[in-house]
Amino acid sequence: MKKILAAALILCLMAALAVPALADTPWGTSIMYVKTENGKSVNVRSSPNLGDNVIGSAAYGHEVLVDWSYAGNDGWTKVVWGSMGDGYIMSRYLVDYKPGPYTPSKEQKEKDDAKAELAKLNKELASEKAIAEPFYIAARPSRATGWVNFRIGPSTTTSRIRSLDGGKELIAIGETTNWYKARDPETDKVGYISKNYVTKLAKKYVTETSDGTQKLGTLNVNGAFDLSCKLPEGYSLQVVNMNGSKIVASVLPADMTRPQMYLSIAYDETYGAVERMNDLTAEDLAILEATYQDMNQVEISYKETGHGTKLLIARETGSDTDFVDILAIYKGYFIEFNMTPNPKAATQTLTDAQIQMCVDFLTDLDFVPVQK
Repeated sequence: MKKILAAALILCLMAALAVPALADTPWGTSIMYVKTENGKSVNVRSSPNLGDNVIGSAAYGHEVLVDWSYAGNDGWTKVVWGSMGDGYIMSRYLVDYKPGPYTPSKEQKEKDDAKAELAKLNKELASEKAIAEPFYIAARPSRATGWVNFRIGPSTTTSRIRSLDGGKELIAIGETTNWYKARDPETDKVGYISKNYVTKLAKKYVTETSDGTQKLGTLNVNGAFDLSCKLPEGYSLQVVNMNGSKIVASVLPADMTRPQMYLSIAYDETYGAVERMNDLTAEDLAILEATYQDMNQVEISYKETGHGTKLLIARETGSDTDFVDILAIYKGYFIEFNMTPNPKAATQTLTDAQIQMCVDFLTDLDFVPVQK
């Protein structure tokens, strides 16, 4: 009696779902077909749970043998899946007729295109890397009367920051596979421009020219001013990173036993109205001094550049570390120079002569406003 009732229940379920029981299928099963809105395959899982193992994949239009012993009232349908035994497919992806060839709707095509563009954008972003030594590039339209778009992301689907006429110069600070990440010195905005529509210029972001036995390094600071200085003999200037209004540069010695130095330039809106450190009150200077003294045991003194800019010099007096930090302020920018012993040096302390070399370097700083 129980077997009769079970068979009757299966027949009722089949009738309710309007699924034909074909003559050549085993008892309690029927043929159904995979149909998805996007024409893609569906996963076959080991149990009716999205978190369980995927044991196979059924392509669009693929016929599957449905086992109706499982009621499937939880949104899943049980299928016979070859040597893997029972499997489960989400019921919404199964129909009782063989679907025709997949043709996406207009809406679906738009979704597919948008998804493909997003994947392309993410791939470009994943390939992004910084440029150790930023350089100048110029917009090069495909036709003489054209322009090149400067965008917020490395894709033609991203918003346009502005359109650039041919010859407009940018500073390349990073790159992806097909795009340059660049800063517009005219607006200080950072965006992306296609490599297909630029020309690399011989003009360097950091320039070095002969000056006797020393080199003169010139660093353009975000289109606001040029910073120039005579580098210590045996040292060279190299930009490490530039991000928005912050620049970090290394002053590298040829002899790796000599001290290493770093130049950091960052804008601080708190000091946006400050032309030079000379303009700060005694109270303002006391706040700056406290910032250094809270972090380390330091002695504070002041020097002045040959161009009339006051410098704050913080010299480490503790035993754990040895360094000297020199700070200048120009037009709201903090120009901070740091010297530490080279890790490869035999001794991890700085000599008075090395500290004086650091001070001499900073006292030669010159700030030249960029003419716009």
